Parts: sequence; structure tokens; C-alpha cells
Amino acid sequence: MNGIELNRSELQQDGHTASENVYIISDEYPIPRLATTRRIWIYLPPDYHAETKSYPVLYMHDGQNLFDNHSASFGEWGVDEYLDSVGKPEIIVVGIDHGNNERLLEYNPYDSEHGVGKGNAYVDFLVYNLKPYIDSNFRTQKGASCTSIAGSSMGGLISMYAAVKYPDVFGNAGVFSPAFWMAPAIFSFAEEKELPGSSGFYFICGDLESGQMVPDMEKMASIIAQKNLKQGSLKVEVIVGGRHEEKLWQESFPKFYQWLMATC
Repeated sequence: MNGIELNRSELQQDGHTASENVYIISDEYPIPRLATTRRIWIYLPPDYHAETKSYPVLYMHDGQNLFDNHSASFGEWGVDEYLDSVGKPEIIVVGIDHGNNERLLEYNPYDSEHGVGKGNAYVDFLVYNLKPYIDSNFRTQKGASCTSIAGSSMGGLISMYAAVKYPDVFGNAGVFSPAFWMAPAIFSFAEEKELPGSSGFYFICGDLESGQMVPDMEKMASIIAQKNLKQGSLKVEVIVGGRHEEKLWQESFPKFYQWLMATC
């Protein structure tokens, strides 16, 4: 790992639930394009330190909610516990904390009633700053087919945008309960952009989230379906009784992961 120091001291304190395979890369990782800093988490496979092989990478938003109940306001996804238990295939997961009051702007590439969208700068940070750092310091499979992005709600929106804007970087996207109503321009953006046949999209939401959630998600899926993706690269699932909450996303993550690893 090129001499990089991984921090676990905070995560070993009482009240934290992150597994021994979760580390903090930095509490103040610079985001030059947004003139701010952010905590960055990383999950390394259980055999990472004993092996020399390279791994696929999944970038996920709302890092506070992925691994640790101590930092999750409404419950964690349990990504680390699931990956610890599943065995092979294995993956590296990079979690980027959201910007608290800036979240609605940083995860939206378009202007809205909440202010000027910063999502374009945020996605550029992932592509031009964070991913090169991860690839330089960890044993990663660098190609788009094994580099994915995922998130829920506003995180689902920005994951969709990132995968459409940079399909040569993010070959797959996990689009959980996407907040497309916050950025209707994303539909025309997706229609206009070309995608390689290798791109993959996993859409999932609950039928009790809102009156707009399912129609919006299915509208986007229908746009992507016209892109001539390879068979199995588009998955759409509506969970009966599912609500807009961490519980739904935690329970859905294993299905997304199995789909994802089958495509890489």
C-alpha cells in the first residue's frame, strides 16, 4: 500500500460496529473542486494483506451509513458484515461521507430549489482525484468493468449521473431508490449519452416509497434499455412493501452485490 497508514483507532472504541476490515483513509481528505474535505472509508477483503492479487472496487456515497452504526443516523447498511460473511468473490469498497447540509447540492448535478448543484464537481472529484489515489495505493482492478458506483436516494441519483457521464470509468451502477424527482433533467441527459454495451445498471426501490418513485425509476430503466447493453446488464426490481429507508437498502445490498460480481 505504498506506505499509506490506515486508521482503525476510532473504530475500535465502544459503540462502533465496523468490522476489522474497515479502515479510515482520512478524516479530512481534500476535495479541491468543492473547497472542502471529507472522511473517506475503505473496506478491504479479509485476505487482502495475505494475498498479492488485485480486486474490483465499488465506490459508495453516504459513507457514514455503510459500515458503522455509530456514524449512521438511521441504521447502517452492514456492507462490511455481509462482505465478511460471503467469502469469494471479493471486492474493495470505498465510502465517501456526505456533506451534511451540503448533501442535496453535492449529490445533484443540476440547480434546484435548494441551490446551485455541485454534483458535477463531486463526480469529477471521484474520477480525477479519489480514484487515481485509490488505484495508486491499493491493489485494484482499474478498468471500468470492475469499477462500480452505488448509493441510495440522492446517492442513487448521483450514481446514475456518474455512470452515464463516465461510462469508461464506472462500468456498473447500483441505483437504489433514486431521487430523480430532484433532477428531472437527468432523463434527457441519459437519452442523449451513448453507453458501451458493457455498462451495467441495477435499479431497485420499494413500492411504498412515494407515488413518483417507481414510475421515475422505470422511466430511467426504459431509457437505458434502449442502449443495447449485453444480456443481464440491466436489472430492475421493485420490492413489495419497501420503504425509503436504510432497512430496504441493507436488505437489498446482497442481491445487488451478487449481480455485480457476476458481471465483473
